Amino acid sequence: MRKKRAAATLMALALAGTLLTGCGTSGSTDSTTAPATEGGETAGGQETADGSKTYTMFLRGPFVDWIEELKWYDEAEARTGVHVEYVKGPDNETDTYAEVDQRLISGTLTDATLCRQAQANVYGAQGAFRDLAPLIKEYAPNIQKYLDGNPDYAKLVTNEDGTIYGLLSETPTLADVVFYRADHFEKAGVDPAQIETVDDFTEAMKTLKAYYGQNNPNYYPLCGRETFFRFAAWFDCANNISSEESNGIYYRSAKNGMDIYADNFYHMMEVLKGWYDEGLVNPEWVAGSYAEGDWEAAMLNGDCSIGYDFFTRPQWFMDNGGPDVDPDFQMAVLDNIKDENGNIMKYQVDLPYNERRATVINAAADDETAKTIIQFIDYFWGEEGQTLCSWGVEGESFEVVDGKKQYIVDYSTEEAKPAGEKKWSFLNDRYTVCKPVDDEAFYEWNGDVVKEAASRLFDEEHLMKAYNIKFTDEQLETLDTLTASLGEEITADLTSFVTGQTELNEANWQAFLDDKEAKGYKEIEQIQLDAFRSTYGQ
Repeated sequence: MRKKRAAATLMALALAGTLLTGCGTSGSTDSTTAPATEGGETAGGQETADGSKTYTMFLRGPFVDWIEELKWYDEAEARTGVHVEYVKGPDNETDTYAEVDQRLISGTLTDATLCRQAQANVYGAQGAFRDLAPLIKEYAPNIQKYLDGNPDYAKLVTNEDGTIYGLLSETPTLADVVFYRADHFEKAGVDPAQIETVDDFTEAMKTLKAYYGQNNPNYYPLCGRETFFRFAAWFDCANNISSEESNGIYYRSAKNGMDIYADNFYHMMEVLKGWYDEGLVNPEWVAGSYAEGDWEAAMLNGDCSIGYDFFTRPQWFMDNGGPDVDPDFQMAVLDNIKDENGNIMKYQVDLPYNERRATVINAAADDETAKTIIQFIDYFWGEEGQTLCSWGVEGESFEVVDGKKQYIVDYSTEEAKPAGEKKWSFLNDRYTVCKPVDDEAFYEWNGDVVKEAASRLFDEEHLMKAYNIKFTDEQLETLDTLTASLGEEITADLTSFVTGQTELNEANWQAFLDDKEAKGYKEIEQIQLDAFRSTYGQ
């Protein structure tokens, strides 16, 4: 990460020559020029033969594919009279933003693009991106209203000198849930309503293991993908931050982050090791060698019963073969775990704004193009645009009954359409345009399992609050250096404790903590605390 930041500094210097030449978009006045689909740039902000305005935007490849399938997006262009010529970038996010760097140097960047907020601020300060603040004030009343009504967001995107180089999309309330094969529970005699504490959960897994594992050596009640160490919230060991304290590496992950110095963390490790030793959790998942496809196959084929993952995953299993494999296949979502005093343990959520997706305007775009871009974005921050991207067109995709919107198109039917086919889709955790998100609509546009779980669990009683934090360049450089390998090292050490490669005892645990403190863990927490206080004025 430090090398990347150094490269960014050199990039800023290299931009000087580019900025002096005024490059960035084509100077062509031919409004009918067709855009390149895999690279290159076209004229922007020009009026086409039908009277509409157009501009170009470079985006990660899958984002362009999603946009081209959306019926509501086509309607938005028709209503606004603005057409965006998208230039497809790589499929990989990191590669896409590296190409933004290269396009800036070569003078081939489109009129608008997505980049990380850090890129937006570095390059904006060098003159490569437009200051959006005056554009918003003059041409974007809906965005201005949002900035005025959401001071945390305003602080996040606004620099000390009042400039705004990138606008961030709002993120839906996204959390992981514990889901289970309801048919497995019923057949094994496990009542989910009786699972309240960690001990109850452990006993339920033992019952499932005894029932399904007696004739199936490949059966483990609990399995998953990515990190196994995602249960910290159950033990009050999740990373957290406030004006008083900073616990855990919040910089790297607000969701699924851990506070290894929490009072209960050692106890959590004892419980997780117990699950491993008793064969209640898939050992390949613990070891980090369990591929996503392996997990999906295990759940579909009955080799596990419980998962802990993104909240749409239980519905995914219902829609992707579960009932075909087993006609009894049924997913459900477990209530939050409670502590020994009956208090609900709140689960972690994603950050409210995605700092990897800052929408910027190329400084080389002319004034009319910049006006067109900001007005098109502004449309989606207003009532009409919000309704369109969240619900679609009344009478076609939704209707209003007793003052409440409801979809009249089927989620499963629409989302099952082949790639490239036009459809109604309101998966607003995907990037389509820079905009706020209607959580109610987002949850409603899902299958029954997801809708039920979201309505029951996605509230302040069950979920923590997450905070975007604004860091200085110096803080970022230090954090990048300290966290470059520390997170992976912590995971490897915790895995070693659970699998028994390192004996879990008080002495070894203290040595583990001392080692992480020596490598800057506490320094990371202090930097985060300072940045939080600066961001939120506390």
